[in-house]
Amino acid sequence: MRTGLMRLLLQEDLNFLLTNRIPRRWATKAVGRIAAIEHPLVAKPALAAWRFFCDVDLSDAETTRFRSLRDAFIRRLRPGARTFAGDAATIASPCDAIV
Repeated sequence: MRTGLMRLLLQEDLNFLLTNRIPRRWATKAVGRIAAIEHPLVAKPALAAWRFFCDVDLSDAETTRFRSLRDAFIRRLRPGARTFAGDAATIASPCDAIV
């Protein structure tokens, strides 16, 4: 089912419609408001959608139970997770992102 749904959602025409017909400012504000809601009827579907579309790996998180989508975005990591070499040539980014 996920493969079929992803195939549908990744179609160029549908993707263009969803991402270019709504002003990005409105979409960003809407997602920001949804992310702050701590009620389970909003938070659980928002978290599920984020995990579904972004293939999020929470294996290094201190917990996998979050009160809101925002709570998941600013999650604490388990001790020892994501260690890196501490040399001056290493750059670390405190977020999950593609740089």
